Amino acid sequence: MRLFIATPVTLPFYQIIKEKFSPYIKGKWVEGYNLHITHKFIGDDNPENWKINLKIPNEEIEIKNFGVFNNKILYMKAFSANINYISEQLNIKNFIPHVTLCRIKQYNNEIFNNLELDLSTKIPFEVYLYGSILTNKGPIYKKLHKF
Repeated sequence: MRLFIATPVTLPFYQIIKEKFSPYIKGKWVEGYNLHITHKFIGDDNPENWKINLKIPNEEIEIKNFGVFNNKILYMKAFSANINYISEQLNIKNFIPHVTLCRIKQYNNEIFNNLELDLSTKIPFEVYLYGSILTNKGPIYKKLHKF
């Protein structure tokens, strides 16, 4: 089974984001119920191998500000005092905490002038082992284990 370790994200203003950026980008928007911060993509493995002991900070994660990776991914940034703590436990290097919003196929340069949108929310710092099944309609994620 395809596995990854992530924090689920709910953005109450996701529709506003899509409306704001849709004139400037064409691409595949992530379904709202699939939004998350990936701490580690594992790939194909047995879920039992990943029911490990992770220490989860007792704090909230703030989601705010926008960015674009390599003109391919529109994302929101994730902040907390200990956001890198999970990646450190999993020996992940160069972790950039973010929530992927859209996989960009084509964009208008004006998108970069519109990245300043004053929206933010806080979410619980919860971490899960997810299973991912790829379908023609997109991935289906299932929480398999809470750390």
